[in-house]
Amino acid sequence: MQWNTTSLNSSLKISINSNIQKYSSSIENEVHTIWNNKRKQYPNLFNGRVFNIEQLNTEAITGYWTEYKYVLAQTEKPELYPDLSIRSLAVIGLIKCPDGFILGKRTVKSVYLPGYWQSPPAGTVESREGKDNVDLHTQLYAEAEEELGLHQSNLINPRIISATEHTNTHIIDIGILLETKLSFQQIQTIWQVNNNPEYDEILCCSQYSELPENTLPTTQFLIQNWRF
Repeated sequence: MQWNTTSLNSSLKISINSNIQKYSSSIENEVHTIWNNKRKQYPNLFNGRVFNIEQLNTEAITGYWTEYKYVLAQTEKPELYPDLSIRSLAVIGLIKCPDGFILGKRTVKSVYLPGYWQSPPAGTVESREGKDNVDLHTQLYAEAEEELGLHQSNLINPRIISATEHTNTHIIDIGILLETKLSFQQIQTIWQVNNNPEYDEILCCSQYSELPENTLPTTQFLIQNWRF
């Protein structure tokens, strides 16, 4: 699995357009069918607002808010990309603790990439509380709280370094390096108490050679390019 990665300036700027893409009735019907079928498998799916990238370079991202159902439809059927043109924005952190780097194994019940290892926290950039602005760090801290039970105060020195595009689904992960003074044992205990089902297990790797074989390319890149 190989994904293209672009290095980013840590002071990355994000601009939001008000334009919303319009699709043909046939495409809308197909999206509707995929969404309804997936809801039967995952009743808790929520069609919230997510950010879609139109343009990206090392200094800036431009895009607009769209509905999650379009992201899901393209994830399920990548051949819809020419019609939908969805490149959904996501964040993924790499937390370094005194013992090494934190990894999580995505639950086998995940809608996307079940069973793969990645570096938590991670998730799609959503319009939280109906807000229109995009704050990558706020999104990452929210994911850390939800997935691991780690409060923002436990995470220091966030640094944006990369954008990695998934080959088939065109999801774009913004890679952010983070540090914590907590030990892996402390993090694992907090995660267990938090009891979030996002990951079946977590582990700590001290170096790149220790990564599990099915580690996502975004996480591989972040570990290879760790720097502060």
